[in-house]
Amino acid sequence: MKKNITINLLGRLYAIDEDAYELLKRYTDSLRSYFGRREGGEEIADDIEARIAELFDELKASGVQAITIEHVQDIIHRVGSPEEMESPSPDSPRGEEGFTSQFTDSITPPSEGLGGGRRLYRNLSDRKLMGVLSGLATYFGGDVLWWRLGYVALFFLLPGGFVSRMFYWSRWHWGISINAGLIILYFILGVLMPVAETPEDRLRMKGKKVNPQNLADEVSQPQTTQRPDEGHMGCLGGFFFIMGTLIRWSIYAIGIALAISLLAGIVGLIAVMTMPHMMIHESDPTFWQFFDANQSHLLIASLLCLGVLLIPTYCIIHSFFSEIRMLKPMGFGQRLAFLIIWIGLFIGAAFYGTSLVAKIKEAEDKSWHIRDEQYRKENTHDGIFYDPDEWEFLSERDWRVIRADHCNERYTSSGQYYTGHGARYIDTYDSRHRQLFTIERSELLQPGTYRLTACVRANGQGAYVYAFTDSLTAATTIYRTEIPADGNTGGGLWREAKIRRDSMDLAYSKGGYELPADYNFLCAIAVTNGGNGFGWNRIALPDMHFSKAVTLHYGVSTDPAITRASWLGQWFSACDFELKRIDEKK
Repeated sequence: MKKNITINLLGRLYAIDEDAYELLKRYTDSLRSYFGRREGGEEIADDIEARIAELFDELKASGVQAITIEHVQDIIHRVGSPEEMESPSPDSPRGEEGFTSQFTDSITPPSEGLGGGRRLYRNLSDRKLMGVLSGLATYFGGDVLWWRLGYVALFFLLPGGFVSRMFYWSRWHWGISINAGLIILYFILGVLMPVAETPEDRLRMKGKKVNPQNLADEVSQPQTTQRPDEGHMGCLGGFFFIMGTLIRWSIYAIGIALAISLLAGIVGLIAVMTMPHMMIHESDPTFWQFFDANQSHLLIASLLCLGVLLIPTYCIIHSFFSEIRMLKPMGFGQRLAFLIIWIGLFIGAAFYGTSLVAKIKEAEDKSWHIRDEQYRKENTHDGIFYDPDEWEFLSERDWRVIRADHCNERYTSSGQYYTGHGARYIDTYDSRHRQLFTIERSELLQPGTYRLTACVRANGQGAYVYAFTDSLTAATTIYRTEIPADGNTGGGLWREAKIRRDSMDLAYSKGGYELPADYNFLCAIAVTNGGNGFGWNRIALPDMHFSKAVTLHYGVSTDPAITRASWLGQWFSACDFELKRIDEKK
């Protein structure tokens, strides 16, 4: 069952079904569009409508109650063919001169002829995204499928594509730029190429002559957009349709995001420009000093950036509404104008943006320098800058850095403690073996005999644990022991722990033996660094006997003034210093 409507054609009423009406309307609109640009074109269009009305009258006289699409197709071919209009008719609006002479004389200007040549259009009747490749295939020739496959293949074969990345990894970065350029080129062509909207455009796209017969044939052909419910598409066609749909709706999603960003930018710009002066300066004085100094520059750059966002946002939203038939697609002139304006705005935004970025970087560098100076001032103690975590660790244990040349402002580390856990320890590093480092602490001792031990490691000779009393002079006796250079594997602590653990395990396996309290501690040392140790050794200074109360200074150093040796390594570590009196009477 079809829906019938009644139309008024030259004052006469005709019953016509809906499909027939749509086809008739497309035909008359296309003819009026074509002839309207020629002298006498309106009269020709009126003559054609009069001829159509006469043919409708003949149908009514033959008993046809409602005109169908088949009737309209037959009438279009009869009216559109010059051969059908050669015989003069006394009822013709042109009289006995004949319809053909008046028709053909008026529609064939010397400058255009009947052809017009092949022209490049976007072909929406065979599109997957914007109809660009379909239009190129129609213009240059060839099956559109091969054009699409070739375009997709470029992403895999060009440098940066999947295939080329398998063999030429170094081309990855600039290959990305080439592939991105292909996408940008596609959308630029989509903007610049006009759409084949009218039957006349479709004829020119195919390289056919624009004459009434061809217009009639073109209008009579159904125009499809190859949706999945219209015929069998096949796997490959379905793939292209799905990819095109995903890309198209992704663009619409980007348009929504741009619209939100644009709205937020406008609101933010208005808020910043109208916010009370005192309020904004209290939030970040440094930034707002820069803002005051460059307010006009910032305003122009912001407006240009908003314009750069506004045009693609509007175009995407307009495209969306034209997709759902709520708006007509933009014409070629409008698209070209938008593109030119957008390029101008982009160039302006790039110019102002580059200048503004340079000023912002300069202001940030200046601000960072001020903050860094303040930070260093707050964390400098006795003329030496410390990381706050390092200062907390050293000050809690009463360590003082006496000398720190070429230590790269690093005096402690963590991660390679001899049990493997994250304890912090004294540590310095310099890849060029230059550091002259001395760190020590002091204790007031009563008369007696004392022994100093420490856990240490190094990757070169010349680092010593030392101790002396009172002030350091040429005559001062210095107790010193060199740190073994085992590097960061093995070490005496690790070897001893492995031997003791293995012997305990053997005794325990035979029964009648309880594991001592330090068993887990020994196991932790033995298995650290995957069972390879971290190079730690426990060393002791020679026993020190004092007959009176003294202040003992002890620590670790690579300074030849203390060690009497040259430092040959890159790093050393020290921890767990223990000063113990060994002559206490029971």
